[in-house]
Amino acid sequence: MIAFAKYHGCGNNFILVREADVRGLDYSSLAVSMCSVATGIGADGLIVVREEPELEMVFYNMDGSRAPMCGNGIRCFAAYCRDNGIRTEQNYPVRTLAGQMTVQVLQEKPFMAEISMGKPSFRSRDFGVLDGSETFLNQRLETTEGPFTVSSCFMGTVHTVVWVDEFPSETAARQLSNHPVFSEKTNVNFVKRIDSATLEIKTYERGVGFTYACGTGACASQVFGIREGKTDDEVTVRLPYGKLIITQLADGEIKMAGPAVRVAEGTYIQEEKEQ
Repeated sequence: MIAFAKYHGCGNNFILVREADVRGLDYSSLAVSMCSVATGIGADGLIVVREEPELEMVFYNMDGSRAPMCGNGIRCFAAYCRDNGIRTEQNYPVRTLAGQMTVQVLQEKPFMAEISMGKPSFRSRDFGVLDGSETFLNQRLETTEGPFTVSSCFMGTVHTVVWVDEFPSETAARQLSNHPVFSEKTNVNFVKRIDSATLEIKTYERGVGFTYACGTGACASQVFGIREGKTDDEVTVRLPYGKLIITQLADGEIKMAGPAVRVAEGTYIQEEKEQ
């Protein structure tokens, strides 16, 4: 049996386990089984909390694919570390595949944290675009439901931003996410500009589908909002189950502030094939 906790950040939900409790298991297979709504606990992803030799967030999508980072996930990671006495400081680093992130706990009840997310990269080679271009900005991609103008960057993981008046269907989102120009697929953020200080975003995550929230996607959307003169340096991203505050500093650093909520704790019983 595996001790677990489930948290959500603005509706984006995760199962968290300590590495000491799952060491030796196949994390990819474990993510698939634990995140299954039908036969497991049900979640958008699995986060393994690695404490040695340094604090690290190991993140897997529900389909078993590993992702470099997750913005809502790292706030849930921080809340889990606080709740379990792993970290009690207000400010500390966390290692991820996307590099070192910095957590700043803003308040404990309700839990709020701000994450220093780093700077975006617009170099196509950093997010696996195969058309040979140096950047992938304002490109036209075709779907069975018509063309979309998209721009992509690496913001903790690969993200593609599409400005829309109305959110498209899951079919169009899936086709953009799996478009052959992206060698490792892409997360797709459909963004409505409410005003220069407010956005609404619907994200189709590779390996997951549409989710209620995506922290790194909100950061990427703000990056392109500023780049294209659509947003102020700080925006509020309105989501079905909360809001995020995304800020771009003068040096290009992106910060994300938002909540994380613990919703369940328990033990997961493995099937024989996973042992």
